[in-house]
Amino acid sequence: MWIRRDSKQVPEPKKKKEHAEFAFIVLRTFNLTSDPTIHNITTTYEIQSPQLRKIGKKVIGHELGISWTATTVSVTPEILMAFLPHLEEHLKSLRSKQSQASSVEEDLSVDIEHLSFLINFVKKEHASTLKEIKSLLANEEITYDLAWALFVPRTILYTLCPISQVPRAIRLVKATQSCGWLMNVDYMEYHGEEPRFGLAPLSNIAVPKFRGAMKITSLPVYPIKYHPKCEELKKSLVERGKKWVRLQGVYLKYYNAVGIQYRIDEYIKLHTQSRIVIDKKMFQQIQPNYFIPSVAKTLKGKALEASVVAKQGNKLKPTPALTEEVVDPENPPWKDLRDEDLLIASPLVYGFSLSDKLWMEFLVEDVESFTWNDEPFTNLVLARDQKSLISSLVEAHAQDNSGGFDDFVHGKGQGLVINLFGNPGIGKSLTAEATSEHVRKPLYVVGAGDLGTDPQTLDLTLTRIFTISSRWGAVVLIDEADVFLEERSLHDLLRNAMVAVFLRQLEYFRGILFLTTNRVRAFDEAFQSRIHVSLRYLDLTSDAKSQIWVAFFKKARADSPCIESAETIKSGAELALTAGLTRDELHELAEKPVNGRQIKNVVRTANALAKARKQLVGFSHLIEVLDMMEQFEAV
Repeated sequence: MWIRRDSKQVPEPKKKKEHAEFAFIVLRTFNLTSDPTIHNITTTYEIQSPQLRKIGKKVIGHELGISWTATTVSVTPEILMAFLPHLEEHLKSLRSKQSQASSVEEDLSVDIEHLSFLINFVKKEHASTLKEIKSLLANEEITYDLAWALFVPRTILYTLCPISQVPRAIRLVKATQSCGWLMNVDYMEYHGEEPRFGLAPLSNIAVPKFRGAMKITSLPVYPIKYHPKCEELKKSLVERGKKWVRLQGVYLKYYNAVGIQYRIDEYIKLHTQSRIVIDKKMFQQIQPNYFIPSVAKTLKGKALEASVVAKQGNKLKPTPALTEEVVDPENPPWKDLRDEDLLIASPLVYGFSLSDKLWMEFLVEDVESFTWNDEPFTNLVLARDQKSLISSLVEAHAQDNSGGFDDFVHGKGQGLVINLFGNPGIGKSLTAEATSEHVRKPLYVVGAGDLGTDPQTLDLTLTRIFTISSRWGAVVLIDEADVFLEERSLHDLLRNAMVAVFLRQLEYFRGILFLTTNRVRAFDEAFQSRIHVSLRYLDLTSDAKSQIWVAFFKKARADSPCIESAETIKSGAELALTAGLTRDELHELAEKPVNGRQIKNVVRTANALAKARKQLVGFSHLIEVLDMMEQFEAV
């Protein structure tokens, strides 16, 4: 110790032996300031009693950086006042145990005596502060300087997700004060390994400085018990937590809401209307640099070993995407979770949007189930034997998890490759789409432009696509694959290299692949040996066009409101067969030089035209749109 007056070092005074007999010591430090009228006094409690240290470790814990086994255990009055209700509850529990015990244990009696003395001392010593806090909280208000009484570690807090603005509950680890209050919080996240669920840290939440007393509910984050509809909110968050638990795995769902992506230190919102595959493990493997909080503690707050944390996202196995969560009422997946755990579950799941071809975060409450649609396969204009062949091959391959007939080299030749070639607009892509729907498998559509323009990019992209589709049991459709299937030449080395990459990837692909091509002059011989089925689509006949016109027209009529047509409403069995078109009208439409895609566009445009005029779509609307098309083509 340095004495400024004497300008010399003197030894620290030895503590009196009798100090060790006290349960705790109150230390007041008087800090001199430049203004003699201002007295800066700091108060701390030194906890000496082994019983109080044991109680403090259990009730207050380590979140505030207190070591209850250190030689000197110092605690601020604010901590003791903040945890006063918890200490009183613990004292009540000790007294209850003592009264129920057959013989009074000496250790329990000492615990009660020491804890009771500490509580009474704190109440008396800080009576004015406790009175002010009680008055403020009774009116659901708080001041900035007393906010520590509100933000007690392990308190469940309510806030809005800063990205999606959906309500969520989080668990407070600790609150620190610097330029405002900074909340260190965590929430329940999926781990994947044992334990399946744990606590993951969330970005810190700030409460800026404010003057005077403020309504608690006006703060950006506050204890959930002060929410005006607390019980209703808790119930909805617990139900959302159960849904979140059900979705941990690999699931094929429908989503029509805002999806979220993290890009270069900011979150981007994208509206998504698509089927999605929820798969956090694959998300982590494909997006290794994407920021996903890792589970660091068990749900009881015990730190996980580094080796356990590192296992998250490992050991990916083929896992077909399920459309429905199978829940055993007697053994639900949340059976071992408390409501307090479900309350702080993440509001987001990680997955892949099949339409957008993007890895995104999806809001749990907007994830929906869907119904498979067999109508496209039923209406597919294709020879019956060809439809049966494709359906049987895809179903058989999808059901054979082992990969079926194998090559002499393990892992080669276990995929199913189907090539569909012919002119545009005659149903090649629709065949793949309808087949995937018919066999109840997700469809991963890739354009040739998505694969890259150099061998290295192509190799990486195909590896990623085939890995994903093999895990989910998805059907892959590569549209406009002409550049890869056409015969190689000696002069185009870059394309030759890309074809070689494509051939090697096909050799080891284990899933189902559809290729569509338009104008391949000559197929490369190497591809012919790797394609299991190759179907040529001829131009549509009049009968085929008639079927397509009827199918789309019926769909448009079903979509239209019940509005009286401007035309004379026809009747009879003839109209029933053609969904509102006479045979002569249908014959006229079938003779038009249009393909299947153009027929769909004509019907859609005609339907929009009829709706705008508040009419039922009819033959006249179709002819009007066709005439406009012919005028455009004549230019």
